[in-house]
Amino acid sequence: MGLFLQYAWMIPVFPLLGFALITLTPIRRSKMASGWLAIGLMLAATIFALGLLIGVAQGLHLDEDGQITVVHTEVHGAEGEDEHGVETVAAEDEDEHHSFAFPEANVVQRIAWAPTGMTSFEMGVYVDPVVAAMLAMVTIASTCIHLFSLGYMATNKRQSRFFSFISLFTAAMLVMTMADNLLLFFMAWEIMGLCSYLLIGFLFERPQAYRAAVKAFLTTRVGDVLMLIGLVYLYTQAGSLALGMGEGQIFNTEFLERIAFETNALGMSHATAIALLLFCGTVGKSAQFPLHVWLPDAMEGPTPVSALIHAATMVAAGVFLVGRTYPIFAADDGTALFWVAFIGAFTALFAAIIAVAQFDIKRILAYSTLSQLGFMVAALGIGGWVAGIFHLLTHAFFKALLFLGSGSVIHAMEATPKIEEIHHKDEYAAQQTAQDIRNMGDLRRRLPWTFWTYTAGYLALAGIVPFAGFWSKDEILADAFKNGHWVVFGVLVVAAFLTAFYMTRQWRVVFFGAYRGDNPLVFVNPEAPATPTHHDSDAGTGAYDEAGRQADHTQHGNRWHEDPAMTASLVVLASFAVTAGFFNLPSLFPFTVPGEHWLSSLLGQEALPFSFVVAGISLLVAVAGIAAGWFYANAFKTAQDRDPLEARAAGLFAVLNNKFYIDEIYALTIGQLSSGLTKVWSWIDRNILDRIVNATGSFTLFLSRLNFIVDDTLLNDGPDTLARGTVDTGDEVRKIQTGRAQDYVGLIFIGVIVLALVYLYVLPG
Repeated sequence: MGLFLQYAWMIPVFPLLGFALITLTPIRRSKMASGWLAIGLMLAATIFALGLLIGVAQGLHLDEDGQITVVHTEVHGAEGEDEHGVETVAAEDEDEHHSFAFPEANVVQRIAWAPTGMTSFEMGVYVDPVVAAMLAMVTIASTCIHLFSLGYMATNKRQSRFFSFISLFTAAMLVMTMADNLLLFFMAWEIMGLCSYLLIGFLFERPQAYRAAVKAFLTTRVGDVLMLIGLVYLYTQAGSLALGMGEGQIFNTEFLERIAFETNALGMSHATAIALLLFCGTVGKSAQFPLHVWLPDAMEGPTPVSALIHAATMVAAGVFLVGRTYPIFAADDGTALFWVAFIGAFTALFAAIIAVAQFDIKRILAYSTLSQLGFMVAALGIGGWVAGIFHLLTHAFFKALLFLGSGSVIHAMEATPKIEEIHHKDEYAAQQTAQDIRNMGDLRRRLPWTFWTYTAGYLALAGIVPFAGFWSKDEILADAFKNGHWVVFGVLVVAAFLTAFYMTRQWRVVFFGAYRGDNPLVFVNPEAPATPTHHDSDAGTGAYDEAGRQADHTQHGNRWHEDPAMTASLVVLASFAVTAGFFNLPSLFPFTVPGEHWLSSLLGQEALPFSFVVAGISLLVAVAGIAAGWFYANAFKTAQDRDPLEARAAGLFAVLNNKFYIDEIYALTIGQLSSGLTKVWSWIDRNILDRIVNATGSFTLFLSRLNFIVDDTLLNDGPDTLARGTVDTGDEVRKIQTGRAQDYVGLIFIGVIVLALVYLYVLPG
């Protein structure tokens, strides 16, 4: 396994190579070649990532001289030896917030990048156990998404460009994960932002798509700017952005103690200010309240984009940022972590409430993502670092599964005759109609593979034992319960109940009851239909679906079809939705079972004792949520029926369906303010800046004309006249040089006479 540690830097190189080859070589002309190239390179990255994880789990370390040594991970918070025989160290006083420490890095490879006075800024890779676990998760999930895209985007003319974009996206995420300093971390972070803009707006013919891309880009930039200020602030204090606990590195104990006690001009400690500024990046990237508004609209991108952004990469990056810089958050007096916990818990409940009243299959999952990210952020805020990372890893698998499963459902719905009829008039209206769960029903019989894999993801998200979500979500609740964070615990319990409810509602409406697609509730597009320009040259129907494919009546007709590549991806992810929780099982038996506290030990942290009380509450809440949503199987006899909740509380349901009108509030406040500022700036630009510029131009023109006159009259005409006079005089003088002796004798005679006259009449006087 030492080979994988030595060449760990190759992991992001594989997808980056895929991006370069697809973009810059003739491979891009072949959709199949570009697709399989991207998949093959992602598979290679996955093999390297898994090999690296195994090596790290075995305690392998790469020395500076390139030699592999074995060093066992120390477990913080225990003393002596743990039940597995691993040597541990005593924890510091629990009151000292800066006591949190990462396990020693397994791989550190750096190169000099830029001079910084007497030293140089270094760039490289920094792999410790949490990075190794993240790399394995990202590569596995991304490989499945790439494979799914091969079938989902098969007839899209821009499929090669799509694979180019998602390869760059994945490469950026991997670089960010492995970055040895926060500057490289931020550079990869911003590349991900660019790729999200390109992928959300991939179907740019639609106004809704390019507006969603711009909204996502601008909203996340708000958090990114504040995060960048935090990085500058951190650099001014540490003189470095390098990860690590050594001297001159940002996790150094002495440095953390200093910034915890020193205050700035605002009266808060440097640690608090830096942590809160960094957390702003998380709020934007992980779509936490109040910067959550971009993520639901990001559903305008093709479904594999939704899976990539909302599961394995972009939104996970925000949570990973807090987890990666956690010693800074833990260094202050608890202020930063309080706000982290507050924002996370509020978002978890807020988004879950909204999801209850949504009908778009992807938007329900989008709000579910917001809620689950809130769980992770809240876990980090209350000190449950392992629980937050554990849920981040498990959630990536089953949420990617759910998004891809929804894509399989949409793919099938768009091939039905009624949806294809709508395609001829308005392809966007057809897509929205196909994504409305009220138009589905009984799909378990038509899409069996999708049904069973989707069920695995649904049960994992709902928190049913033994699926992955139960173990990771239960650990978050146990952390809150054990440490007395009762408000956070109560809020997350309610959010867990709502999660089970809205996911059961979705699952029952989509896969059970009567099929309602023969008389669908047609989405009314408030905008003029876009004119597609990306269809294949041999296609002639003019109808397009959610992935930008042209609908083909002859191919699909009324057949229900599950693509093999798409199904294979669903099966792989479903297996992780079932088993991923076993990688950090609590101690349930008097004997050791495989996977028991494996992740906690890998991350070098004390394992949380299992609480049957919390587990019972968690399971009871999940079952209660499922029971509340179970009746939805027959809630819609027709697609036009009202939701039972809407029938009982129409006003409240409208508020939830319209997302608490947050977008409208932003439009009336920030939007109007921005619009007003643009009008003021436009007036200043036209009436002040333009006049200054125009006056400067007029004055410059006057000076140029005056300069022209002086130059033309004195510098050009004067010397030119003198030159012409000299030439003319020379021409006239030259005429006396005739070459005849009699002329010269005459001139001498005239000269003698002139001299004689001068001598006689001028000189005597």
